[in-house]
Amino acid sequence: MVSGTRRLCVAFLVVSALTAAACGGAPGDGTKDGTVAEYASIAVEPAAATLSVRLGETMTQEYQAFGVADDGTRTAITTHCSFVMQDPFGSFAAATATVGTFGGKATVTAVCGEQQGQAQLIINLTGIVLAGNAPSNSSDLFGGATVGTDAARTPTIEYPIDGAVSPRNIPSIETQWTGGGGNDLYHLRIVSSYATVDLYTTTLEGLLASEQWQTLAGTAAGERLSFVVEALAQAAPASKFASAPVAIVMTHDNIDETAILYWASSQGNIMSQTFGEPDAPSLVKNDCTSCHSVNRSGNRVGYSRCVNDGSGNNCGGDFLAVGFLKFDPNTNAWEETVNANQRAILGSYTTFSPDGSVSMVTHRGGTLHLHDPDTGAELASNLDIATAGGTRSALMPDWSADGSKVVMASVPTPGYYIDLANGSIQTMTHTSTGTDHVFGTPTTIIANPMTLASGTYTNFFFPSFSPDGALVVANAARTAWRNSTDARSTGSRLVLADSSGAWAVDLSALNGGNVDQSITWAHWAPTVTDEYYWVVFSSERDYGHRTTQGSSPASCKANGVKQCKQIWLAAIAKSKLSGMVDPSAAPMWLPGQSTAANNISPYWSRAAVLQ
Repeated sequence: MVSGTRRLCVAFLVVSALTAAACGGAPGDGTKDGTVAEYASIAVEPAAATLSVRLGETMTQEYQAFGVADDGTRTAITTHCSFVMQDPFGSFAAATATVGTFGGKATVTAVCGEQQGQAQLIINLTGIVLAGNAPSNSSDLFGGATVGTDAARTPTIEYPIDGAVSPRNIPSIETQWTGGGGNDLYHLRIVSSYATVDLYTTTLEGLLASEQWQTLAGTAAGERLSFVVEALAQAAPASKFASAPVAIVMTHDNIDETAILYWASSQGNIMSQTFGEPDAPSLVKNDCTSCHSVNRSGNRVGYSRCVNDGSGNNCGGDFLAVGFLKFDPNTNAWEETVNANQRAILGSYTTFSPDGSVSMVTHRGGTLHLHDPDTGAELASNLDIATAGGTRSALMPDWSADGSKVVMASVPTPGYYIDLANGSIQTMTHTSTGTDHVFGTPTTIIANPMTLASGTYTNFFFPSFSPDGALVVANAARTAWRNSTDARSTGSRLVLADSSGAWAVDLSALNGGNVDQSITWAHWAPTVTDEYYWVVFSSERDYGHRTTQGSSPASCKANGVKQCKQIWLAAIAKSKLSGMVDPSAAPMWLPGQSTAANNISPYWSRAAVLQ
């Protein structure tokens, strides 16, 4: 009786030619009637292999497939199988694998008719990079040195920040460190489970080329990426000195190509930087001396400007005016639909309905009004409820992505429209039928005061809805928002709240702990992934040694700001959104921005050119 688990060609006592013809192929070729025979299992060889691949290079691995019968008999069937491995590890030509794109653990699959067999391939990414006039024997110098313990010669990593969480497609990050006295050669080692990259340089910074970094980041996706710096003196290389390790989490998140529009306040310009692109930012609008906003489609900008009436250029009284920009896809340029210089709208903060057809503006005096951003005309609404008939101030509004709610800072006294004190965060509902806009009674979701480890906070402002409307991020301060002598003294930091007001929590990791780093202007990435929300904000914290009080130009040091504020990116873990623990992580610096400008008020939306 023929086995039911392995189909064999029944051999009759006839000439061998007839036997071969009946079986549909030559004896022992693993086929029947032109198709692959069925076996108890398919074995792929080698079942486990390891390749070490250098950055920018490729390696190959040959494979074989065997049909395995119940009795263990093996039949070579390689030529009757197709081989594949999952992206992005490599590809096959026949039974030859070519790898080199990323390191990691790959599964090799042989598809043989209706059956499959699998093998495991481990790819270890390696690389040696010489930069900054490092000698060709740098690896040998460090390899032959003994680790010393002199604290004065031990380097310290300044950036990245230990514990930071990064999207996978962040542009190549620059590692920065202190040198330690007497050292002139440095070794930066970057390690993950399947990657070890060694960079040698004579400078205090290490930066991989874009393709090298993309390979490394892809390899480390979903795990920690560790950085260590060693230092030695080339004239006396017997001893080397190693920094403490710093590690970041490189997530699987690939943030889509969305634009961050921010205000380079020290230059008076609104700039646009498309995330994931290492190119320098582009100019959106110059001559902007105050706040701006961007609609969620990325093709509308509201801005404000100090307008000189002939008696002097200041931002008091009537002289702060609002203007609007619209992106024209036909000319690939921004056009000014309402020029603030005309002083038609006297106000400060703006926000847009989701489609950009309506703008909400904080007027002088702290009242909210609706305007047509194409003409500047005021639109009818019942927004006086937001200010309780003029007994409160409402400012810094943000419209939810679905248009159903507005969040704002609310002050218990009238007259605030730029700075504020004693603010709380309120939301109100919104419905519309055609041109009729109806707003509900405001509800407080973050009330003052709030006691945190770093003090008692009595002023909340700059609220922003997450793209799904579930969360609100806002500023908290111990005093009035701005101190023109010392901007850090107000204690401005970020807190997170459930948009229904169920809970609010301090973002301690994002804020850098219980320190004052002048953090403001937070907004969200337009997409939410399975694991994280992403927030951008502005802060006076050091960016390594590139942006510090000592390195910042005088143009940044105004209105109490002691150094150039920079834009940072932080992750909010969805798994920790209970209101009981801090869901944030240490931030990453936004690549591409100028380190010698005050970069504030980042809005994250689709790039206008993608409309």
